[in-house]
Amino acid sequence: MKIAITGSSGSLAAGVISVALSDTPHTLLLIDRRPPEKKLDGPRVEYITADLLDYSAFLTALKGADGLIHLAGYAQPYHGHPTLIHNTNVSLSYNALNAAVEVGVKHVVLASSVNAIGGFYSSTRPTLQYLPVDELHPTLNEECYSLSKYMVEVQGASVARSNPDMSISSLRFHHVVPEKKKQGDDVAGNSQDLWGYVLSSAAGRACLLAMEVDWTGHEVMYIVGEEHCADGHDASALAKAHYPEAEIREGLKGPSAFYSCAKAGRMLGWKHSGGRQLMENRTFVAAKPEDVEAPHGEPDASSTRPPGRCVIF
Repeated sequence: MKIAITGSSGSLAAGVISVALSDTPHTLLLIDRRPPEKKLDGPRVEYITADLLDYSAFLTALKGADGLIHLAGYAQPYHGHPTLIHNTNVSLSYNALNAAVEVGVKHVVLASSVNAIGGFYSSTRPTLQYLPVDELHPTLNEECYSLSKYMVEVQGASVARSNPDMSISSLRFHHVVPEKKKQGDDVAGNSQDLWGYVLSSAAGRACLLAMEVDWTGHEVMYIVGEEHCADGHDASALAKAHYPEAEIREGLKGPSAFYSCAKAGRMLGWKHSGGRQLMENRTFVAAKPEDVEAPHGEPDASSTRPPGRCVIF
């Protein structure tokens, strides 16, 4: 399988590339607006320099690809004017989706963010209705970056509805790091981030697992480490202290994360540690009702999964 990776010089892409080359037989089409400082050698890697805001350039770059992992775009709201951040991100993602349709790519990953519902970049502590957060939590974003990531998901759902043979995964990544963060000494300062992270290797594996799924439609999934970073603090106690209005649901205790990745386990076979490995034989079961919900909490008719065809962990 030839997989195109946009934003290939970024930190998230580095994890995808590493896992792909070590754990799969895929060939990679690495696309960025600037050539990398150092290129990887080998017959499985090809580099393309292109401005993906130019739709014709995106089309040309994507030709010959079987899958698309779209990671290009601004990763925070502080790199320019709000209109630049938002408009660049949503234009890139819509170009990506339409180019995939036109070229015939059937598996697409869109890099979303835990901030799609509001979070770290909000002007005040985000309003959370319950913890741990899952994909059905309402979206209450209020700044350009978070809004752009939510709009990426809306685009994915729209394109999936009009192209029912496509599989589009919007993956809500947390802070992607090479090793676990330590936030036990500044609990209050990191409360808007819900003390989360995801290892780059685990994030890369999630992207590649999404290239192997048999279901069609659009799905939003959290991709976050299974333990919080506030070492030495109980999750339930943190929730009560910093989010007293939030309903505390089953499972939030000890070192457990404040985001539920159960859906990624069901849909991709993904776990932060362990889970289904790449290119293995897969077992399928019927989808659960909650797996066909849109990111805004309403039923998503774009999911078209025949009985007995949903990957489990």
